[in-house]
Amino acid sequence: MSASYKEPSNLLKRLFLPPKDPSLTLSSDYEFLVITQEPPLPSIELLAKPEEKLAGIRFDPALFTPSRLDYAESLVLQHMATGEQQSIELPANSEGIRYIRFHPSKPYFVFSSKVKDELLLELYKCELLDGKWSIEQIPLKQRMNFVSGCAYQFTGDGHNLLIKCIPAEWPEKPPAEPVSTGPSIQAVVKDARKAPGRTYQGESYVYI
Repeated sequence: MSASYKEPSNLLKRLFLPPKDPSLTLSSDYEFLVITQEPPLPSIELLAKPEEKLAGIRFDPALFTPSRLDYAESLVLQHMATGEQQSIELPANSEGIRYIRFHPSKPYFVFSSKVKDELLLELYKCELLDGKWSIEQIPLKQRMNFVSGCAYQFTGDGHNLLIKCIPAEWPEKPPAEPVSTGPSIQAVVKDARKAPGRTYQGESYVYI
């Protein structure tokens, strides 16, 4: 018998895994609407990823994003007045997109794209040119930091895009977990119940 996870049948997926409601992002002038679609449930691979905990925040120490973050797999632009829609093809190396932010006055927005099979988020710009939306990458020399939220925002006048980045000298991967050299010591309260617990080397007692 196989011990690996299995996918339900297509019939069960249709019955019990309906698509999520799409995420909507409206432009500042209410003229355009961005529609994105995320998967109905997070994958086992996503749930199994390691996470760090700091001051109430759980984050991915390799990507510098909130832990177990889903990414949208489709991108559609809709003109609010006419209802006309245009489907935008995601970058060829994209695993999904996140963090859409519209320019305060011009018909374009920026978003992040998770690079497939890499611990990296790239920044892209999607702009309306000659009646069609097209995307291009914004080159960055440093990785973006999303631990406490979106890593970028436009200034009030829209002339600049402020981006929160990780220091250039920061290592690409988190340090390895230290190996324990002895048993864990725990504080106990007065009159706690005594129970056996195995440690290395040999056997001792702990209070629980």
